[in-house]
Amino acid sequence: MKHSLVHSLLVIFLTAGSWLCLQASPPEPVSTELIKQRGLVSQGDPARLQAVFAKARRGEPICVAAIGGSITAGGSATKEPANRYVNRIAAWFTRTFPKAKVRFVNAGIGGTNSYYGSMRLQEDVLSQKPDLVVVEYAVNNMSDREFSESYEGLLRQLLRSPQKIAVIELFFMHRKGENAQEWQEMLGRHYGLPMVSFRDAWWPELSSGRAVWEEMYADVVHPNDTGHILASELLLALLEQVNGKPALGTALTASGTDLPSPMISDLFTECMLFQNKTLKATESKGWCQSSDGRCWEASEPGSLVRFTFQGRLLFMGFDMDKGIESHVRFSIDGGAAQELKPDGHRRPVARDLAAGKHSACIELMGVPGSTNAVGTIRVWGVGGAGCQM
Repeated sequence: MKHSLVHSLLVIFLTAGSWLCLQASPPEPVSTELIKQRGLVSQGDPARLQAVFAKARRGEPICVAAIGGSITAGGSATKEPANRYVNRIAAWFTRTFPKAKVRFVNAGIGGTNSYYGSMRLQEDVLSQKPDLVVVEYAVNNMSDREFSESYEGLLRQLLRSPQKIAVIELFFMHRKGENAQEWQEMLGRHYGLPMVSFRDAWWPELSSGRAVWEEMYADVVHPNDTGHILASELLLALLEQVNGKPALGTALTASGTDLPSPMISDLFTECMLFQNKTLKATESKGWCQSSDGRCWEASEPGSLVRFTFQGRLLFMGFDMDKGIESHVRFSIDGGAAQELKPDGHRRPVARDLAAGKHSACIELMGVPGSTNAVGTIRVWGVGGAGCQM
């Protein structure tokens, strides 16, 4: 009797468990239209986009650009460059406005954030006189006020350009759904910008099991061809929506005088960066330019180099061999020497400086003439924010 009761309870438990498993099976995928609706964070003020469309209808040349990290660059995650989201946007302009000559600029660089982005924006993007720029830093930025300060500066540089550039913010995500969208979205609303979120569109599908991460991502952060195509569909939905309606907003003036006051600060609105051939030393002992001219490098203890920069903040782009970290020091205007830490190679190394010109000195510490080299330090960029242009 006892055995029979246990057997009966086990059968009931297994039957109930099977029913629960059936009930927990993934629901049917939601409609594509709903996914696109979720992905449109805000249409923003459409006036600048409308101006780009009007220019394209007239058959004038159009430049579509994107700046961001390795997702924008595409890299090994995409097998076909034509599938990268910025390429697909440019292709949409070519199809939609056949009279216009469309070119695109992909200014994505892997492993970089909006600190470096704001520094290099003039050379890599603004110099190309773009009409439309997609900004993608929701993955490489931290979600905090400090990173958002440089992100705001990058937006302000774009918006005050004489080109009256149309700016779209794009938000991707990490494997667990995290990104820097919260701060970047606040800035987008502050400036009335169109915003598209791959995270908002697809995270509910991924977290519920209705979609599989590996089908649209090559790893924990980089979308594959499918992911780029899906992201471009969200962006194209925005473009088609705005293109089908008359302009309702009020485009910012070319001079930038109608820009709202900064939400965080305007420190990164004026930036200056020296790199590659423009990076020149004012003093050098034991340092030399690399054979390709891309950086200054040293490996002998006692080596010293000086660079000039301008602004209230010092940005330094550098790389160093492992084991050399505790041997590298830098100082500003002859002040106290500080350790140049490896994690500072993509962010400012000094802030709250007096406005104006400064001198940065980098030293490889140790016993001069020692044959025991500890490694090599390479400096590929020196810049400042808060410059007096």
